[in-house]
Amino acid sequence: FCTLLSTMVAAKNTKKINVGKRRGAGMRDVSANKWIRAMAAHLKQSGKCFVPSCTEFVKSSHANERAPQNADWYYYRAAAVLRRVYNRPGVGYTSLAKAFSIKKNNGSRPEKTIYASRGLLHWVCRSLEGMKLIGKGKEQ
Repeated sequence: FCTLLSTMVAAKNTKKINVGKRRGAGMRDVSANKWIRAMAAHLKQSGKCFVPSCTEFVKSSHANERAPQNADWYYYRAAAVLRRVYNRPGVGYTSLAKAFSIKKNNGSRPEKTIYASRGLLHWVCRSLEGMKLIGKGKEQ
């Protein structure tokens, strides 16, 4: 009670924001970029996330020319997949691949949208299942 009272006195001079009945911020209240960066740092720091040995060679899509340059790209992808699954429960590998799709540069021919690699998304989901952050749903 004493610590609560001291924070109430300190908060008296600050500007109050009306948030209604909500208690704290949810995932949708935080910008996606900030949340993904923070979660990727947490996944890397915890050391529980399974990272495949081929992450320095594998491309995230066959539309890319090279593998990602950032050494921590797997943690960023895992955090982005976790956010996507939280916002849309029941999402599958194909819809995740569509969410992470990019345009392929075909030179003089028109661009074409190419889905992300489903194998990489499978590894990410297995890593998150091992940490008990996501789980398989019931088949309908």
